[in-house]
Amino acid sequence: MKFQKGQEIIYTTLTGKQYPGHIIHRKCDFPNNYIDTDFEHGGFDYLIRIVRELKDEDVFVNEKDLT
Repeated sequence: MKFQKGQEIIYTTLTGKQYPGHIIHRKCDFPNNYIDTDFEHGGFDYLIRIVRELKDEDVFVNEKDLT
């Protein structure tokens, strides 16, 4: 995978807005390439944390949405 856990990234939404953030989890670090923690579950490439409207927000994203 292109990005590492903890790495700073820029997330681009479907509407083209961009938000800075960082990688929390990568699917390749879990069995069956599926993010599965006590709090989050999802089949996307990464779980990232961004700040939107002054609040932290965790978002599941695909690699193509990150730079």
